[in-house]
Formats: sequence, structure tokens, C-alpha cells
Amino acid sequence: MLGRGFYSEHSQAQREAARAADAWLVEAALTVPLPAAPTPVLIGDFGCAGGANEIAPMAEAIDALRSRDAAAPIEVAHTDLPENDFGPLFALLRGPRGYPAGRGEVYPHVVGRTLYGPLFPAGRLHLGWSSITLHWLSTAPTTVPGRVYSNLLTEAEAAPFRTRAEEDWRRFLAERARELVPGGELVLVAGASEPDRTSGAEGLFTMIEEQLAALVGAGTLRAGESEKIFYPTWNRTPDEWRAPLAESGFDLLADELSATDDAITYDATAPGFAERYTPFVRAITERPFFRWLDGDRSPAEREAVTEAFYAGLAERMAADPRAAACRWHVESLRLRRSTR
Repeated sequence: MLGRGFYSEHSQAQREAARAADAWLVEAALTVPLPAAPTPVLIGDFGCAGGANEIAPMAEAIDALRSRDAAAPIEVAHTDLPENDFGPLFALLRGPRGYPAGRGEVYPHVVGRTLYGPLFPAGRLHLGWSSITLHWLSTAPTTVPGRVYSNLLTEAEAAPFRTRAEEDWRRFLAERARELVPGGELVLVAGASEPDRTSGAEGLFTMIEEQLAALVGAGTLRAGESEKIFYPTWNRTPDEWRAPLAESGFDLLADELSATDDAITYDATAPGFAERYTPFVRAITERPFFRWLDGDRSPAEREAVTEAFYAGLAERMAADPRAAACRWHVESLRLRRSTR
């Protein structure tokens, strides 16, 4: 995601989507086994980005844990890729909005590793949270010229992405099963698809594909660059989310497929929708898309391509706001590490 606080400032839709599972996180914090003193309780936050959407859920989880043991030391490990900009998170944590404010014996730290691998020692984790992250793939297994979004692919084109998504999900579950104490819990919210494979973002990504093609046609974007661009996500169906749970060592306590409507969040009925919505779209797409510009381009050229893309996309969104605004489908899961 874009750093320097840009993603945090323009990720209201992600927070709205994650609210679907806030109550489950509190319930889990009231239920998970607590370690004997002086071992701290460990909360894992998987995919923190700039941290703006993590502060409130972590505060609620800490308060629920403290209602059970007022003196328990609590560690919160925020994890994300090594190249993530953790600076905005650190700034939030030391400010008045940060969950350490007014709460003693709370120790936040970060882990710069992929969540599709080991993050903690075995049996060390008590409670895990992931907010709008697990639909991202570890890598895009291939690209499809003219397409940038897996939900717009044919069945044959989508097959490598489906396989990678299954491998990633199983790897995530295997590592968390190893790290969680028996009876520990995960509360997860991520992009999803309806059983018919619609994600609610097809309109926006159709416009994106059209705008990229227009840039190639105008000579602004090179055809070889365009062919490398792909949004590396897979929005699993409910069945795909549930399939490996039991064999991976988890009990499914609750799950729900819900939706959040960007037409409401960003008010698609009012003038200026595109100006409000473009920063959100830019926050989630600029790095995945434009890191693939050729290495011989100067910084000025790279900026010109990027600006031309978002200016043209804004015009398309302004012309048809309802088609541009996503109705993101999200899957919420509450999982318990089996004690069997």
C-alpha cells in the first residue's frame, strides 16, 4: 500500500468492511486462554499497513482482556511485508489516539515478514486479527494481457490464481495453527466473492482496464508495461474460505458473508464523487500497478504515467459513479485452534 500515511488517510472503506467482525474480536478476547504470569498475552495483527484501521480494534481487544485480568501484560505484534511503511503506525501508537495511551503494560512491536510464513514461536500466540488483507496473494502466478482483476478472468485464465489462493490460505492456517495456543482464536475479515464469483468490484476494475488500454493506445504506457500489471488478489467464495479449516486444526465458530457499499461511504449521489473516490482507489492500486514501469523511465516519466492514469480514471468514474463505486463482499471468520 502507499506509504507516508496516504493509505491510512484514504482507507475508510476498509475500516467499514472490517466492522462486521469487531464484536467477534471482543468475544474472542473474553474467551481465549490466558497465560500464567509473568508471560504476556500476545495479540497478532496480520496486515497492519499504516495502522489507522488497527488502533480501535486492538484497543477493544486489550480492554476485553483486561476485564479478565487487569494486571496482564499484553504484547501486540503488528505484521506486514518488509517493504511496508511502518512509520505512520509508530506515530499513531505514540500519540493520544494510540491504544497504549492510558493503558499500562501494553507493548506494541512490528514484524516485517509475509503472513504466509512463520511469524511467532510455536504455542506463543493467543489471539489473532486480520483486517482486509487475506485476499492479497503472496505473488501473482501469471498475468493476463488486457486483464488486471481475477474476478474478470475466464475459468481457464483464473485457474492459476485459484491454485495460488488455496496454497496461500492453507499456508496461513498451518502457520497460525502452529503459533496459537490450544483454544486460541483468530478473527479474520477479507475480500470475498459470492458463490457466483462476483466480488462487487467488477465495475471499477472494468474502468481500470479500459483506462490502461487507453494509455497504451495514446503511447503513454508501453504495451509491455501494461501486460505486467495485475491486481494480485483472489476473493475466495465462502466454500473456499471454509474448505481447509478442519484439516488445518481449526474449529469454525462463526462466519458471515456481508458487503459494504462505497457508493454510500463516498456518496456517489453528490457532486465531486470522483475527487473523493480517486484517492481511495489510488491508495490500493498505485504500488501494485506502477511498480512494473520499465526501469529506464525517469522519475518524471513515471510520475507522468501515473498521473495520466488517475486523471483519466477519475473522468470515467465521474461519468458513471454508481458503476465505479464498489460494493465489496467480505467474509468474516471466527476460528478457534482445536484442542483435540
